[in-house]
Amino acid sequence: MSIINTFKTSDDLYKAYPKTKYFTLKDIFSDFWYDFLEYADNHNLTIRNVVKVDVERMMLCKTIHLGCSTYRCPECNNTLRVFNTCKSRFCNSCGVKYAKQRALNIESKLISGTHRHLVFTISDILWPLFLEDRKRLNFMFEAVSKTLLSWYKEKYKDKNLTPGFILTLHTFGRDDKWNVHIHCLLSEFALGNTGEKKMDFIPFDMLRKRFQKILLDLLENDIGKSKFRPIKNKIYSKYNNGFYVRAKKNEFPNSKKAISYILRYCGRPCFAQYRIIDIDEDNFISFWHQRHEDDLFVVERIHIFEFIARLIRHIPDRNFKTIRYYGFYASKKHKLYDACKKLIDKAKLPFYRSLTKWRNLLITSFNIDPLKCPNCGTIMDFVYAFT
Repeated sequence: MSIINTFKTSDDLYKAYPKTKYFTLKDIFSDFWYDFLEYADNHNLTIRNVVKVDVERMMLCKTIHLGCSTYRCPECNNTLRVFNTCKSRFCNSCGVKYAKQRALNIESKLISGTHRHLVFTISDILWPLFLEDRKRLNFMFEAVSKTLLSWYKEKYKDKNLTPGFILTLHTFGRDDKWNVHIHCLLSEFALGNTGEKKMDFIPFDMLRKRFQKILLDLLENDIGKSKFRPIKNKIYSKYNNGFYVRAKKNEFPNSKKAISYILRYCGRPCFAQYRIIDIDEDNFISFWHQRHEDDLFVVERIHIFEFIARLIRHIPDRNFKTIRYYGFYASKKHKLYDACKKLIDKAKLPFYRSLTKWRNLLITSFNIDPLKCPNCGTIMDFVYAFT
């Protein structure tokens, strides 16, 4: 990391670095991706096939190479070509739609009631182990789910109380570096043999220590005792109170706010394009992030190859699920689940889903109807598609 400046407020940042040009990841990768593959020092970076596929599709997004649909105005015969999108999880444009669809999918499954946002973090000593073998990312989900479900089972065994929770994996922090952690949306109520029971207290010490032990045991079984035990002992010595778990009580006014927060990065690249300040003639990129520990706005300047390497690490493997459901939100639902009131009425769900369609997204987001003829105002008809 090369920090060149820090600021207390965004106003101070923008005064020091006024925006003169808007940069997009698509343009940056189009300019530097193939040079990165040929000339960058990537001996410590495995460039997976899924990375190459997602990056190349992103660079072709909304171009003729991915096909298009043609619309024609029935009144004046004006035509419009709409190029297909790449639907890559690495594309900023497609990521907006993906995030909204994922949020709606979660909302449609949530039972009406308070939910708490928890964050399960781990030692940075362990981060490289998950980068070394991405299958180990499944251990994060397993460790969190076992931590929560085992505590409920032990404390409320006679009532068979089960919570509902949704886990989302993030592999980056605010500085966009590799930082593995789990966001959890946990119901503050549980379903059991006798119905629903409010559950708004969970001991922090239990969460920290139990999560730490379960995760370390899973990693030791995978890596081997002789190789992992020195790392395990070092972590227990350094983190004798367990890993940090953030579990403030119901900080969000409603479940939609919590969903919006934990899904803000799930459907899009880890990097927001508006944070780019400049790319200089030496191919160094300057950008900012807001540091978590003190909320200062930090400006970094790194080579464009390092910037690309930092971002592509976060592209998930094909078919890897970054959002998973547990407890009474799992696919095998609790017997009382269907009897509970949902956050979104099932009858309204088709309408909400229609809002994530291409045309409706533009109308609701920018008040622009892309199918409205600019010449006469008539709605254009679909003619044909080319793929």
